[in-house]
Amino acid sequence: MKHLTTALTAIRRSPYQTFAAVLILSITFFVGYCFSLVMLGSEQMLRYFETRPQITAFFKLNTDQTTIDTLEKSMRNKPYVNQVNVISKEKALEIYRQDNKDPLLLELVTADILPASIEVSGKDATSLPQIKKDLDGAAGVDQVLYNQEVIGAINKWTQFLRNIGVASMVILGTESFLIIMIISGMKVAIQKRAIQIMRILGASRWYIKAPFVYEGMIYGIVGSLVGWGAMYIGLLYLTPWLQSFHEVASLLPVPPELLLIQLGVGTLIGVIFGALTSSISVQRMMRRA
Repeated sequence: MKHLTTALTAIRRSPYQTFAAVLILSITFFVGYCFSLVMLGSEQMLRYFETRPQITAFFKLNTDQTTIDTLEKSMRNKPYVNQVNVISKEKALEIYRQDNKDPLLLELVTADILPASIEVSGKDATSLPQIKKDLDGAAGVDQVLYNQEVIGAINKWTQFLRNIGVASMVILGTESFLIIMIISGMKVAIQKRAIQIMRILGASRWYIKAPFVYEGMIYGIVGSLVGWGAMYIGLLYLTPWLQSFHEVASLLPVPPELLLIQLGVGTLIGVIFGALTSSISVQRMMRRA
C-alpha cells in the first residue's frame, strides 16, 4: 500500500508527464480495441466478400438432366464449396427476358438455344481455382467462366486490411513502450540521489523499483479504460449507421459480455505492459546509479 501511495504522489507531482503517458497508451488501446472488434467481425465480413465471386460453368446444349444433377450433387459434397446454384434452360430464358425487353429479340430466343448452367461459390477465395479445375473436368460442361483478376484483388485487399491492423498495433505499442521508458527514466534520474542513499542503507531492488512499477501499472489501467471508453462511445455512435449494411447488421449490437471480456483482457495487458516497461526502465537506470 505504501508503494501505491508513493506512485500516486509521483503522478500528482508530474501531471504533464502523466498526461503524455496516458494519452499515448489511450490511443494505443483505442486502436487495439477497435482492431480487435474488426478482427472479430472481419472473418464473417471477409468471408461474405470472398464468396461473392462465382464460377459459372455452361453445359452443352444436349446435356441431359441426369448429368446436371450428378454434377450438382458432386459439387455440393465438396468441403470447400459454399453454395451451388443450377440455372435450367427455362430459368435462363426467364432471366434473358427480364434483361431484354426488345420484342424482336424475345421472339428469336427460346429455351432450346440457351444452355443450362451451374454457379458455384467457394468458402473462401483460395478454393476457387480448385472449383474451376473440378468444373473443367466435369462431364457435359462446355465452358467455364472464372474472373481470376477479381479473386486476386479480393485476396490482396483482405491481406492488406489484416496487415494494416497488425502494423498499427506494433507501431503504437513500440511508441508507448519508448515513451513510458523515457518518462520512467526521467523520474529515476531525478531521484538518483535518493536511490543511491536507499541502496547504501540496504534497501532491496524491489523496494526501490516498486513505486515506479506501480506507476506504470496505473498508466496501463487508465490508458486501457480511456481507450475502451472512447471505443465504446464511437461504437454506440456508429451502430445505427453500420446496421444499414446488411452483412454488418448481423454482427450488431456487440454482446455486452464480449465487450466486458475485451475490457478485462485489455486492462490486464495494460497492467503487465506498464509494469514491465517501468521495470525495464528502472533496472537500466539503477545500473548507472
